[in-house]
Amino acid sequence: MSHRKVRRPSFGQPARVYAAIAAIVVVAGMAVYLARPGPRHDAATETSPHSSTPTPSPSASATSPATTSSQGPAARLIPTSGAYLGAYVQPSVYTPYGEIAAVRSFQQAVGGPVDLVHTYHAWSSPFPDAADRYVVRSGKVLLLTWSGTPDTRKIIAGAYDSVIAARAKAVKRLGRPILLEFRHEMDRPNLQWAVHGPKDYIAAWDHIRAIFARVGATNVGWVWCPTGWGFRNGRAQAYYPGNSEVDWVCADVYAGSTRQPLQVAAQPFLRWARTTNKPILIGEYGTYGAPAALPSWLLAAGEMARLDRQIKGMAYFDANGTDSQNRPFQDYLGGNSAALRAFHTLLTWGIFHPVLPPAG
Repeated sequence: MSHRKVRRPSFGQPARVYAAIAAIVVVAGMAVYLARPGPRHDAATETSPHSSTPTPSPSASATSPATTSSQGPAARLIPTSGAYLGAYVQPSVYTPYGEIAAVRSFQQAVGGPVDLVHTYHAWSSPFPDAADRYVVRSGKVLLLTWSGTPDTRKIIAGAYDSVIAARAKAVKRLGRPILLEFRHEMDRPNLQWAVHGPKDYIAAWDHIRAIFARVGATNVGWVWCPTGWGFRNGRAQAYYPGNSEVDWVCADVYAGSTRQPLQVAAQPFLRWARTTNKPILIGEYGTYGAPAALPSWLLAAGEMARLDRQIKGMAYFDANGTDSQNRPFQDYLGGNSAALRAFHTLLTWGIFHPVLPPAG
């Protein structure tokens, strides 16, 4: 498994591509969307064995709904039926307003609103920022990843307590429920110099969550999100803090090629996740392979939520780039009119019109 990096997309599409896109999107937003450099945030690649035939996942039983350990406002983010469909959208400039513009342009490009927006913050980066506030105030679900490489042993020892408390108080002041990931992909071997293995990671998770609880930040749904690849070799499961400390189980899943359905790449994670009875989130997903095959791959990926009703959210990773082994991936939808149409089609599916529990 390699660490995903990104590079500036190439823009050489002829004018006829824009004319084709205009038939299904609001053209005004395309200029911003098509001129974006790659994101600075990290995302692991998943180099999985090729398989051409998906293995169906049994649907979660209607009599066994997904459960959460949270009893606060964040518990209402779990759909009673359906699933969120959203994305991480790379901005042209890495400012909150650049991120807002990117989300708006993405929605114009795909011809409809998304329900879930993924944002990333380094360990020392204050949040929520203006982009995060825009997401929740526009009625979307914010999936906020608090990443960077903090030393878990320093967290456990209390060295970062003031930072953690400040973030917890700021999230509480937001007054809206959000989904929060602490150090996603913690199972990656190249992070172990700071993570120090499952025992220290779990202790750091518990320490952070206790501080959020102490300041009354009950509007957080806690999302645990290792790599999808880590479930193939049994590496990821050891980092699980336990059902009482986790609200959503998640994985970042990447197919080895567009010939490999996302469902195949995700199977080891999905098999394990069903045992937790927690709502499932695909925190990042994408593929390697030819952009021409991306539209059909996207539609097949959407079928996962139909086949496994325990899946309650999926966030596409919209970027081009190279991984740490210098292998290119081209998951960026801008300029790919067929892929934009495919994503638009997904937005019309009934499964991606989630129904939330009543407030109160």
